[in-house]
Formats: sequence, C-alpha cells, structure tokens
Amino acid sequence: MEYHETIIVGGGPSGSSCAWKLQQAGRDVLILDKAKFPRLKLCAGWIPSDVFRDLELTPVDYPHSLLKLSTRLYVAPIPFALMPWPTREIDYSIRRIEFDHWLLQRSGADFKVHQVNHIERQAGHYILDGQFACQYLIGAGGNACPVSRQLFPTQRLRHVKF
Repeated sequence: MEYHETIIVGGGPSGSSCAWKLQQAGRDVLILDKAKFPRLKLCAGWIPSDVFRDLELTPVDYPHSLLKLSTRLYVAPIPFALMPWPTREIDYSIRRIEFDHWLLQRSGADFKVHQVNHIERQAGHYILDGQFACQYLIGAGGNACPVSRQLFPTQRLRHVKF
C-alpha cells in the first residue's frame, strides 16, 4: 500500500492549488484524479483577476495565452449607450486544458491517474481502494467528489436562490 501524509482527490484548480501550498510547506502530497492531464475541460474559462492574485500568479508568469476581458455593467431599462459603469479590474479568458495542467505541474506534487471508488477509515488513517493510505484526505473532485459522497453521504448540496 502506498502511503502519503496527504492525499487530494481531484487534480483540477482547487486540488492542484491546495497541493501547491502544502508542497511549499514541505508536506508529502499525492493527487489522485480519474483523468490523465492535460484533459479537455470545456467549462469555466473566465478567471477574475483576484483569482490570479490568490494563486500568486501574474499574466507575465503564465506561459500560455490569455485573453484580457474588461467588463461593463449596464442597468436596464436605461439605454445601453447612456449608462456605462466604470470598468472593473481586468479578467482573463483561459483554456482550461492548459490552465489546469499548468497548475498541476506547478504544484510539484506526485500525481496518479486513479478513480477512487472506496474510502474507509482505519486506525486514524484513510484507506482508498486498498491501494493508498493517508493521514489527511482532501476532497477536491467537484460536485461528484467521492470523498464528499462517501464520508458525508447525508449532506446534500444547498440550493442557492438569487
């Protein structure tokens, strides 16, 4: 059985960013994801500039292409031309296939392609599929994350109303 201090299930931006900070602190981290990277991800290619700040990243540091986006807010029913609000900070459009892979590489953590199917707790450790063990387990696998589904089965996602 392969042991790591921390295992993160999910290698997307949340998992790889968490691994990056843990690696900076000298922790032993393994990321498990069901998909091989780079992987095609069609959604969510808009990154606000504060996310870049939180990731300690500048556009100059990012090795792939970025499209800068300026946003303006209009209040209906006032005609568009009459009511532009000040432009807020620049946002960026990225390609998730590049961004996610770059964040994963930057993390410096060990990575394995593995779909987690079974999680159990034994003697203060988490055992994943009888193959991996850890003291700390982090679920970063999105809304279908096996960590959330198996360790917190009665908790449901809350619906937010706007």
